[in-house]
Amino acid sequence: MSYRVELHVAALSQMKGLPGEALDALISRTTDLLEEPWDARSLYKDEPEFRMTTFGEFGVMYFKVDEADELITIFNVTWAG
Repeated sequence: MSYRVELHVAALSQMKGLPGEALDALISRTTDLLEEPWDARSLYKDEPEFRMTTFGEFGVMYFKVDEADELITIFNVTWAG
């Protein structure tokens, strides 16, 4: 499968001011998820498509995997900054 990534407007807003090193870590982790989208912690027991993962030591991103459309939607980015 060849997944693609979409950033929800909320995630884009939360990324404002993200330092370069943190942005690099976020991009790197997102790239990893394109190959293995299920390599992240499930948020809800009954909805495994909602996941979360860390990006380096900088923060956490929350996303949804749509296997049918091969789409990862990042809907929340929380970082310590």
